[in-house]
Amino acid sequence: MDNNNSTSIASLVCGIISFFILPFIFGIASVILGIIAISRQEEKKTYGVIGIVLGIIGVLWAFYATGMI
Repeated sequence: MDNNNSTSIASLVCGIISFFILPFIFGIASVILGIIAISRQEEKKTYGVIGIVLGIIGVLWAFYATGMI
């Protein structure tokens, strides 16, 4: 497993965790890691994209749960 694939998987894991624990922090981490993973990879960007989407949903959930939206 190379470093780029592990960054994608870390983005995916942070995105999943953002639904359960500290959604704002893990959501932002997921988006950042996903962007880094996509910028480094030439193919197999699926995990990075899914991580970004889950991170954005996690951040939006954090805003909704705290009443900011």
